Amino acid sequence: MASLATGVALAISSCSGAAGSSITPDPSGKVQLDYENSLIVFPVDAYRISTHDRSRILLAREVIMTTCMKKFGFIDDPNAAYPKAENRNYGVWNVDRVRQNGFRLIGEDAQSNPEHDNAGSWGDARYECLASEKSKIDEVTPSDDLMNGGVAGEIALKSLAMASETDAWKNAKDDWDKCISAAGLTPGRDTTKAKWSSQQSFDLQLRTDQRNPSKSDAAEGIRIATIEAECNQEVRLTQTLGDIQASYQLPLIRQNEEVLAELKKESQQYVDATEKLRPRH
Repeated sequence: MASLATGVALAISSCSGAAGSSITPDPSGKVQLDYENSLIVFPVDAYRISTHDRSRILLAREVIMTTCMKKFGFIDDPNAAYPKAENRNYGVWNVDRVRQNGFRLIGEDAQSNPEHDNAGSWGDARYECLASEKSKIDEVTPSDDLMNGGVAGEIALKSLAMASETDAWKNAKDDWDKCISAAGLTPGRDTTKAKWSSQQSFDLQLRTDQRNPSKSDAAEGIRIATIEAECNQEVRLTQTLGDIQASYQLPLIRQNEEVLAELKKESQQYVDATEKLRPRH
């Protein structure tokens, strides 16, 4: 893995320039919007553990754990262990989902098993299972470097930095700001904290009890999120910005093909290992 990390540093630094000046974007680079799963699929995702892959890995780990926990009398649903993952790289964009859930992820508001809150026996059983099932868990658990994307993760960050300096990127963001403003919202004033949200949604999430929001706060969250997502769709913000970022990913991918091929091989073995553990319905 050390050689892979070294290759990453050399490859990325060799193609770095002032504001990415040495990189010519490839306009054929595009993202695919998986609306059903609310995921943005980038070209570089083919080489790393994607958001979808990460969800599969976490589910596989829970299948192992819940199978073990049955021996102690705890019947848990592995599918309920984590909220359903989404990509919100440029804010909310799945209108159907936010109309139902607001800014909350699917499964985020699921009530936890009261037995778990009692700690004690459930916690002890969980500890026992982590120890007894360690070898099985290790088979589906990549290293932190792989989970973070390795060189593919570096390319994602590099392409984002270069894309965000373009006029096309800034124009698309301005179009979204104008759209939500026309609908009565205010673009986030602190772009380091509320870059892809309105000031109203930022303020709401600061003051709301995220684990148990009031009915009025939940309704307000749905209203604001719906405006933000509808404007995202109207000006094609996620598609436009995703395509700009993807156009910078393609040349970076070509410059790092050998290292990326090794990364893909290492990552895929863990993703493949999850298949036999997928719950069958």
